[in-house]
Amino acid sequence: MNYSKTLSSLDLSSGSQAKPSRPFNINEVKEMLEQRIQQVIDRQYEYDCDKCTQLSKDISQIIKDAMKSLNYDRYKYVIQVVIGNCQDENVMMTCRCLWDVETDNYAAYVYSNTKIFCAVTVFGLYYF
Repeated sequence: MNYSKTLSSLDLSSGSQAKPSRPFNINEVKEMLEQRIQQVIDRQYEYDCDKCTQLSKDISQIIKDAMKSLNYDRYKYVIQVVIGNCQDENVMMTCRCLWDVETDNYAAYVYSNTKIFCAVTVFGLYYF
């Protein structure tokens, strides 16, 4: 179903914007993710499952603050952080979302060293 047609029927007299003034830029967000994740994960010399809960919270807060500094007006963010141990195993991650294909988007980045991997996905959802 194409939800874009539904947007054209919205009553915009309340002052809400139908289109973002600055759309979510995947490349810009990926570049930011790469810089921030490498800085944090490179300091982790060993995988410690007891510390990963707090580490994932810290990473998501760092990403949230960085997203705010990119100044995407009227966007809400969902940030998913997955941290795991590198043990010669494969990991597959998928997601499904219902959103407006004209305004919403996501960026993902995966970083790993010899001991630990970190997969981060940032969903940018335009708030009408």
